[in-house]
Amino acid sequence: MNVSEGDKAVIVFSINPSNIGRIVNVAEYIGKFKDGEKFEAFGMTCEAAVHDHYWWIEADDLSIMLGPSPKAYIADSWLRKLVSPKKKVSTRSEIQLDMSMSM
Repeated sequence: MNVSEGDKAVIVFSINPSNIGRIVNVAEYIGKFKDGEKFEAFGMTCEAAVHDHYWWIEADDLSIMLGPSPKAYIADSWLRKLVSPKKKVSTRSEIQLDMSMSM
């Protein structure tokens, strides 16, 4: 999965283009659903747009089909985790090679 509960993430794809690029809090895992499958989440009937894992997200400026909302559900593949620039993402190691040339 691209994100985990508690992550900050950016929306990279959305049915509503105005949500693309928005920073969200990944609040809670809902489940994995097939495209077109209906499911209940927090008293709301939802429909999976794609076969994927789904998350409940929160932000001040989300726009859903019913208008502005502080919460929405979204496919995992439509999110990318934000990594703090202070966190080291990779480590560099030096390998000493023993090379000799014979002539």
